[in-house]
Amino acid sequence: MTLTQSMWSGLAAPRLRREAELVRISAIRQLKTRYRGSTLGVFWSFANPLMMTAIYTAIFGTAFARYYDGSIARYVVSAFVGVVVVTFFQQATTEALSSVVANGGLLNKIELAPETFPLAAIGAHVFQQAITTFPLLMLVSALVTRDPLRVLLVPVVLAAVVLLVVAFGVALSAVFVFFRDAGNLWGIIGFVLWLTSPVFYPAALVPPSVRPWVMWNPVALAISSLREVTLERGTLHGLTVAAFIGVAAVLLAAAIALFAALRRDFIDLV
Repeated sequence: MTLTQSMWSGLAAPRLRREAELVRISAIRQLKTRYRGSTLGVFWSFANPLMMTAIYTAIFGTAFARYYDGSIARYVVSAFVGVVVVTFFQQATTEALSSVVANGGLLNKIELAPETFPLAAIGAHVFQQAITTFPLLMLVSALVTRDPLRVLLVPVVLAAVVLLVVAFGVALSAVFVFFRDAGNLWGIIGFVLWLTSPVFYPAALVPPSVRPWVMWNPVALAISSLREVTLERGTLHGLTVAAFIGVAAVLLAAAIALFAALRRDFIDLV
């Protein structure tokens, strides 16, 4: 290691720790504000997936059970996985989208890394899921698949889901600074991503002519990967999981590059 590299490492480490601490504090502040006066607090975030899963099961459970070996219980697990991914993705990215603009006053007053705000918004949602749905998914994997490898892969896939959310959230927060209609546009795109993801219906129902297009949907790929490690049995389809992790990593790298290219003009526009 050269002297310059050593000096940079010494300077970068405290800065990274400071920014990580700011993200943590901001995320906690958002959670306290969101659930102030609430009895259940963050556990309300668990109510939405449970309610949506119950509704989907009541309406579609009997009809779609045949795609799950005639088991409504397996359909329940499948629908729950889809709902968890979609609600986490939509809620976290939507909140991250306007986070830089909403905190523009702070950026103009004190020296802060602008990425702190989308990361804090997403971090608050990650914390909610980490103490509610994420542990439950690991338990479901252990009970349903009875495959130690799949159980160990659950946190890996969930980490990739978080990276996917960070990628979209960071990119959207940067774009929103320059294009305020991005909020309305994202509402439409988010709905399309939800509709083309096999949330409450089995992927087998997607017509072959449409299936290649659906596979370009990263949210659909996230759901398929998570179902592979929480619901399936037998030979592990590792290619699906590996493809999703690769896609999440590529999108995250692209989002970081986009944010870095646009951030220099944030102060003038927020």
